[in-house]
Amino acid sequence: KQWYQRRVRGWISLSVMLGEVKDTRMLPRIVAISMTIVTILYVLAVTSYHIILDMDTMKSGSALASKLAGIKIGQAGEVFYAIAVAVSTLGNAMCASLAASRFLQAGGRSGILPGCFGLVNTKFKTPVFSLLFVMVASTVFISFGNVFKLINTASFTSFAFTTLCAVGLLVMRRTLPDIPRPAKVSLFFPVSTAVMGLYLFVIPWITNWSMCLLWTGLTLAGVPVYFVCVRGVYRPSSFIKLSDSWTNFMGKLLNSE
Repeated sequence: KQWYQRRVRGWISLSVMLGEVKDTRMLPRIVAISMTIVTILYVLAVTSYHIILDMDTMKSGSALASKLAGIKIGQAGEVFYAIAVAVSTLGNAMCASLAASRFLQAGGRSGILPGCFGLVNTKFKTPVFSLLFVMVASTVFISFGNVFKLINTASFTSFAFTTLCAVGLLVMRRTLPDIPRPAKVSLFFPVSTAVMGLYLFVIPWITNWSMCLLWTGLTLAGVPVYFVCVRGVYRPSSFIKLSDSWTNFMGKLLNSE
């Protein structure tokens, strides 16, 4: 599961940032090299855990890298690995925030979300409002309690949409083979992503079906909102004026347009 998350998250984040990549022809090579390196490193790390650590330590599942370093290097190794993990976590959080804000920006620009999400700072060329929204939303969710439950629930919904995106890519390759696209990758990547994503989406229904049912319901609750507010089934003029006023206000406040 962790290997899949690290492998696919990088691909997704890179794809989201494609609009800011100067030479899109490098994308397939970047995807292939990065996913291969992550896979090899993860396999080597897990193999070293099984060789050096005993079963009781493995079952604890906490700070395995630091414990391994403590055994082979000593206390200095534990400190080094702890700092390395902290830096890696910070980098992962920054990449996740960067990618998530671009999702929201695309939604705002295409009309799926309110226009304020599509605002881009005139100086730094970054979606400031979307970044602020991601930070506030993350803080609110974390404050509710157990962060590990939040990770599991977020991973569950993420696997669902990641799998759908991979399947959608395969369908488009079949139905729209000549559609213009800035880069093309091997079918191995979407196929493996779809297979692993489907597996990791189904397994939680067996182990914790109540959590899956709750988050599936919350996700589906957005469907009527989409058809009513986005597709224009019912969009009162007061709602449109309020949205436009808020977008203009945030644009001036954040120096964005």
